[in-house]
Amino acid sequence: MNNGAVTFSFDCEGKWGMTDISTNWDVDLTRDSLLKAYEFILETLRENDISATFAFVGAFTESREIFIDEVLPGLSSKNYSNWLNHSKHRILDKTEEGWFMPELLNLVKEYNVHEIASHGYTHIPFSMLDLKDVRTELKLIRKWADKNKIECSTLIYPRNIIGHHNLLKEYQIFGYRDLPDTISNNRIPKIIKTLLDETWILKKSQQIDQLDTCKIPGGVFINWRYGFRKFVPPLVSFLKYKSMINDAKIKNQVAHFWVHPHNFITSPSTKTLFRKLCEEVAIQRKESTLLIKKQNDYLR
Repeated sequence: MNNGAVTFSFDCEGKWGMTDISTNWDVDLTRDSLLKAYEFILETLRENDISATFAFVGAFTESREIFIDEVLPGLSSKNYSNWLNHSKHRILDKTEEGWFMPELLNLVKEYNVHEIASHGYTHIPFSMLDLKDVRTELKLIRKWADKNKIECSTLIYPRNIIGHHNLLKEYQIFGYRDLPDTISNNRIPKIIKTLLDETWILKKSQQIDQLDTCKIPGGVFINWRYGFRKFVPPLVSFLKYKSMINDAKIKNQVAHFWVHPHNFITSPSTKTLFRKLCEEVAIQRKESTLLIKKQNDYLR
């Protein structure tokens, strides 16, 4: 790679991301709020001439009828039951929004500049899957991609739990986003690690793994200014991201930023941070040789 690069990726999951647990915020994930969040992202990217990777949970882009009638009967294993049972009544409830929004996939496709990738079909973590079920999940992803005329050559693992990556190429998936670039010391409490990660303003970029052509640098989560994360000043987050971009330019490496679109619903102030980051990337690209890359641009 002859230039530093910036990548944006989005984990597009709606309510599927929390299928197995209850949250106090997913009630805000309605059809209207999700549409507005995606429209905001797409317009912000367009204004700054940025192409990105949108990784969709396949089920999220189906109609409720197709999922219930054609897909759900085949998800009867213990592993899938453990994943789906907590929210099955909500998935079946025709009045509950946020589970099925095929219009979002069409909206992204209309811009004709973004990569559409997979974030799993049901968002079940691959650590919960045995070999038979992982093939079921990958077959559903491939069927979803073919039906929607999507190349779908990269994957963002649900909850960033990587597994069975040796099977991906059988299903025409040739790359995946690696683990996020965070502090790995497990002896530090999670909340402390998160705060240290979020406030480290000298954050560096990442190298391409030359030995594993499937790995795409995992990057950092754009701070979701919700809960204890809201106490991290936006300026601190911005300085961290700017440090990554500058380091990527100097070392010809990668600054990868990712977020869930629904984070902009539950924390509107995150939108301001995202917009400022996109504007900074646009400025730096005009002033240097910085490249904008989607995940599939790293495949080789």
